[in-house]
Amino acid sequence: MSVRDRVDAFAPAGVDIDEETLTGVGLVLPAIALIAAVLVYPFIGAIRLSFLNIDTGAFVGLDHYRWLLTQENFWSFTVKTLVWTVGNLALQGFFGVTVAMALNRQFPGRDGLRTAILLPFVIPTAVTGILWRWMFNGSWGPINVLLQQELGLISTPFTPFVNEQFTLAAVTFVNAWRWVPLVALIVFAVLQTIPREQYEAARIEGAGLWSEFYHVTYPHLSSALSVLGLLGFLITFNIFDMIWLLTNGGPGTATTTLPVFVYEVAFKRQAIARGNAISVVLLLMLIVFVVAFFWRNQVLEEGSA
Repeated sequence: MSVRDRVDAFAPAGVDIDEETLTGVGLVLPAIALIAAVLVYPFIGAIRLSFLNIDTGAFVGLDHYRWLLTQENFWSFTVKTLVWTVGNLALQGFFGVTVAMALNRQFPGRDGLRTAILLPFVIPTAVTGILWRWMFNGSWGPINVLLQQELGLISTPFTPFVNEQFTLAAVTFVNAWRWVPLVALIVFAVLQTIPREQYEAARIEGAGLWSEFYHVTYPHLSSALSVLGLLGFLITFNIFDMIWLLTNGGPGTATTTLPVFVYEVAFKRQAIARGNAISVVLLLMLIVFVVAFFWRNQVLEEGSA
């Protein structure tokens, strides 16, 4: 059976598939097949394993999910994951927009600076983790040398990656530092599309900086920030490498988020099926968030119509 015959077989009755559509389908099919091979098939396998006893291959139903929901740490890890994600989005959004608005003004060396700020994002994650662990080292880290010896602001070394009170905040800061440049450049690209006449009209009306941002800049940025917020939530919620490199999920469980919990259960405890169960629950949480996100947007669009 030819490709056209296959496409025609799935087409509604009475609908003729033209050559342009057929070409488009042919170009998309390899991508769909690749996604199915590297994402869909492995995930279906993960769901299947979450219902089995790995050692015997016996079907155990929802036993792994019952185990998970009775773990007190599961709920605390979920809260930590949400705090980690929201904290990252807040820092990345605030500093990303601030940097973008600074770059949007004309000043000497702007183009060079715009390129240089991408450096934190292009540095490999492993290098970033090693760099910041060195920066905060209590014995020879430059931050402690500056605060303790040069400025005299602290009397004892500040080591946030081993202090339960500051660890989550420190890891959040480092991850935000890495992603702010990308957010800034995306926002900067949107700012470049805003007509200068709108700013000039706002100034003629006597608008201050805040009023100018709220009435001119923000309406143009809202759609881009909404998409960045959605993608940022999905990406940050799943981040494992940065947390593991900086703290291994510690001290204790201070920075153990759900992705870190999956790793510990599946690989350190060798409970692969339970690790898969946690992964499935994590995916369901993200699906609920995405559905709620689009439902909220639809309600807002209908309300403004």
